[in-house]
Amino acid sequence: MRRVLFASDLHARPDEPRREEVFREFLMEEAASCEELYLLGDLFEFGFVFQGRVLPAYEPLIEEIAALIKVGVEVFFLAGNHDFWMSTYLRKKGFRIVQDGEVHKILGRRTQLFHGLLREPDSLSRLAARIMQNPTCVWLYSLLPYRLGFSLALKAAHLSRERNLSFSERLQLPGLKPINPRAEVIISGHHHEPLHFTYKERTFYTTGEWFSRFTYIEMTPSRLELKTFRVDPLLGK
Repeated sequence: MRRVLFASDLHARPDEPRREEVFREFLMEEAASCEELYLLGDLFEFGFVFQGRVLPAYEPLIEEIAALIKVGVEVFFLAGNHDFWMSTYLRKKGFRIVQDGEVHKILGRRTQLFHGLLREPDSLSRLAARIMQNPTCVWLYSLLPYRLGFSLALKAAHLSRERNLSFSERLQLPGLKPINPRAEVIISGHHHEPLHFTYKERTFYTTGEWFSRFTYIEMTPSRLELKTFRVDPLLGK
């Protein structure tokens, strides 16, 4: 059976190794038998490249995904707000890079792909995004010892999640990104809530996350379904 999988928001981090172990099980048991795997951002909690190298703790996961590519699985990566520095590095590993809002025809469905459906909700978040994407700021940050840089980034990521409204609440606010009128399905990561809903006469899916819910989306020629990977229930506590 032809299958395409969509996942996001693992937020892999060295001090939480079990979540990465579960995701690697998913790669072996589910992704290895699919045609295409779409990773819709925030695969890493702190995806930064220091002088051409990623954090050593992330290399085994990257190599395991790259191994799927070598056996014929097409892997697509759409950078998230935690790992948008990674695209050039992952392209060299064989990942196909997707831009936010791109439309791909997947198993006959015109599918628009996002890391997040909504624009940043407040001025502080927008300022932080501009700083993180500024080349000078990125260069200055790369001069820090990577352990210090990683520690600072983890603290910032935690504060960011503490400030976030739920996606259901934010959807009522203005700020939905432009939807391509030709898109039949819209799939997004980032919001951490696995949802399937209709909004403004469009079908939307959000992938959820991999640190408490362990959810992903499976597309076949006949259906599109949110699924949960089997996992030790104690892991989510």
